[in-house]
Amino acid sequence: MKCYEIHGPCSLHGTVELSGAKNAALPIIVAAFAADEPVTLRGLPNNLKDVKALLEIFQAMGAKFHVDGSSLHIEDTVLTEWQLSSELALRIRYSLLLLGLLLGRKGKVSIGIPGGCKLGDRKFDLHLEGLKKLGASITQHEDRIEGHVDKLVGAEIELPIATTSGTENIMLAACFAKGHTSILNAHTRPEVEDLANFLNTLGAKITIHNRRIEIDGVKGFSGGDYTIMKAWDEAVTFIAAAGICGAEIRIKGFDLSTIPGDAFLLKNAGVELYEWGGDLYVKGPSSLKPIHLVTGPYPIVNSDMQPIFAALASQAKGESTVTDQRFPERFGYVGEFRRMGMDIIQFGNCAVVNGGCQLHGAEVTALDLRCGASLVIAALVAKGKTRINNIYQIERGYENFDEKCQGLGIDIRSIAV
Repeated sequence: MKCYEIHGPCSLHGTVELSGAKNAALPIIVAAFAADEPVTLRGLPNNLKDVKALLEIFQAMGAKFHVDGSSLHIEDTVLTEWQLSSELALRIRYSLLLLGLLLGRKGKVSIGIPGGCKLGDRKFDLHLEGLKKLGASITQHEDRIEGHVDKLVGAEIELPIATTSGTENIMLAACFAKGHTSILNAHTRPEVEDLANFLNTLGAKITIHNRRIEIDGVKGFSGGDYTIMKAWDEAVTFIAAAGICGAEIRIKGFDLSTIPGDAFLLKNAGVELYEWGGDLYVKGPSSLKPIHLVTGPYPIVNSDMQPIFAALASQAKGESTVTDQRFPERFGYVGEFRRMGMDIIQFGNCAVVNGGCQLHGAEVTALDLRCGASLVIAALVAKGKTRINNIYQIERGYENFDEKCQGLGIDIRSIAV
């Protein structure tokens, strides 16, 4: 076990280079095994715990591949197994996408119930119902999900809630289906578009509109060479870090096109964002303005990012509000922030932050991925030493995070406990 120790307050300066986006990389890795020929994926965050877990799953299923730096070379996409143990499935929620892949490739699947961040009631019934509409027979047991199909058939599927991984699962399966599939109320966020672009390079026929996806099934997939999009969530995290410290940093090779909602809120809070020469320049203000965030489907700020904005709001003089319409259970971080002296309360699906008070170092715990990152941001302005436990959660989604922070001048180190 390891923890982070951060000595604050910190000043930031310099340049940071983003990794590939985890939430684009994971579904694209799964989709790569739809190909009938070799595939190379570049720009992968191969040091992430979740990426390693997913690759271990495919290794257990008989795949042949090798990792070279940030590239993944898949020499043989044939999977010898169609069953996945509960132990492996529990390690990562994206094991759910094996349902669409294996139903399409093998006509049968059996996987353990998937794991991931503990965020309350994250059901996957939308995945199962969508696959059923494509003709699959799906049964959910207490500890497993099993399915079979003779042939997937295109259908019109309207999702009651815009779900990212549910959209991806149905889209992947629909590529194998006979005929045409429409996914209505799809969550057409950048990672979903990246997956569609990748599948299209393999020969899929996918067209993405705003909240609607059209897919024509194909009989086979070629190989390909594809580069994963940059991690926009990592960019927002470092922007918030510069914003809370009133610092100036450069984010290499990134623009605002994938974060319109986040950029709008950040600018309203007083953070200056400039695009120039293919890079993004960030300048934090001397005094932050209150933030009023309501999460929602893209291009609105994703529920996943609300802890980051709550941390930033701690130094905005006045009252800020964070409302989460999708996952009201995501407010577990509130208790950890209060340990650091933050004036924050939570009720229902809302948190209220009275910003501007001096935070102090404390021993806290990364309850999930984004909670951990937000605690790092808060620690940057806290007086004294902050110790963040359970950094496994952070390392699931941020590649070489402590090293990148050190490169910006942050006094952070990872220590064994």
